[in-house]
Amino acid sequence: MPKKIAICVGHSRSGDKGAVNTNCVTEWAFNKPLAERTAELLRDAKHDVKVWSRYEGTGYSSAMSWIAKQIQEYGADVAIELHFNSAGPNAKGYEFLHWHSSGRSARLASCFHFAFKKAFPSANSRGLKPITKEDRGSAFLQRTPCPAAILEPYFGSNVEETVFYSARREELARVYADAIISWLSAEKP
Repeated sequence: MPKKIAICVGHSRSGDKGAVNTNCVTEWAFNKPLAERTAELLRDAKHDVKVWSRYEGTGYSSAMSWIAKQIQEYGADVAIELHFNSAGPNAKGYEFLHWHSSGRSARLASCFHFAFKKAFPSANSRGLKPITKEDRGSAFLQRTPCPAAILEPYFGSNVEETVFYSARREELARVYADAIISWLSAEKP
């Protein structure tokens, strides 16, 4: 039975493009085509998918309230928000964030972790990150009315990772789609 999947592009509110990777590409610009390709793959698997790449709201909190409402009205079974990390030039690795008290969201993040580790075995795993209301990214994870995860596949501040993942967006889209399909299969009643 087809499921409803919400794919959200982080930093989609007016004036917020997120971090900039070493190729001078913003998080939003990197992730928008990735979101669209992931959606295509999931539609090929007969799921109903909606991509949000523009959030309404003047600040972070109002934008997160807006996107949570959109996801609820859509009736999503699962939601993801696409990002990439940024820190110093030596920071590296992938991590997947989930709401700390949601077992279903933790299992979703685990599916991404497993799929990523399989696809990119030499990449540095930073693991799963349970998020509380004091952490960055908490509003999306807390307010979303369905299991949700924030995807941080690499550090845009790291030259090698930026080059590697910029050349592998198709693989990233397949990893994302595979992880969601895996999670949906495990969630069957």
